[in-house]
Amino acid sequence: MDGNLQQKIIAFIPMFIILVLAVSLHEFAHCWTADRLGDDTPRRAGRVTLNPLKHLDPLGTLMMVISAFSGYGFGWGKPSPFNPLNFRHPQRDRMLTAIAGPICNLLQMVAWASIALLCIELSSFMNRFVLTLLFSLCKMGVILNACLAMFNLLPVNPLDGHHILSYLAPESWRPIIDNPKWAFVFMAIVLIPQLRDPIFKTILDPAIDAVVSGAWHLVGLGGLLK
Repeated sequence: MDGNLQQKIIAFIPMFIILVLAVSLHEFAHCWTADRLGDDTPRRAGRVTLNPLKHLDPLGTLMMVISAFSGYGFGWGKPSPFNPLNFRHPQRDRMLTAIAGPICNLLQMVAWASIALLCIELSSFMNRFVLTLLFSLCKMGVILNACLAMFNLLPVNPLDGHHILSYLAPESWRPIIDNPKWAFVFMAIVLIPQLRDPIFKTILDPAIDAVVSGAWHLVGLGGLLK
């Protein structure tokens, strides 16, 4: 087997596993929160479960495979079903359901950073190769979850951030913010480099760097890892 291909395969496996975990738990958080707030739509759809197969979208999973093999990591899960009319406080609970996904990814970041800290505590008992491998895995877990959290917080329909913006904005603005036609703007941002690159460089990249740094500092590794 070609050495470069072998390296890609070795890197693909952990990245794909982390992506599946990150996306599945993100969608589970949406569904669990909606269920707790009075909307049984996710439960009736069988989505209040930690089973990744219930949350993975076929095309999004294929993108995870392709992107993980390419070395950058991207994908999406099956949209979480919910009906705001079932909520006790429709606008607030819709926002809380939306923000639960990114919060779940931020918590996963802290979990991966904490595993890295545990590795340091146990480093004297670990093989150097295993230690290096675990550190790489933890750093990948922190970075991929940071990317997923910050990307989903962009205030553009259909991302989670648009539900948050709709809640915070004046009521008269909500029909504009919630207009499904914004999905075309979202697709343009993703597909057109001239739109995507400035947004990523000026907004997403600094936000991702900030939360990644925050996760390492939170567990006391800010001076060692980024």
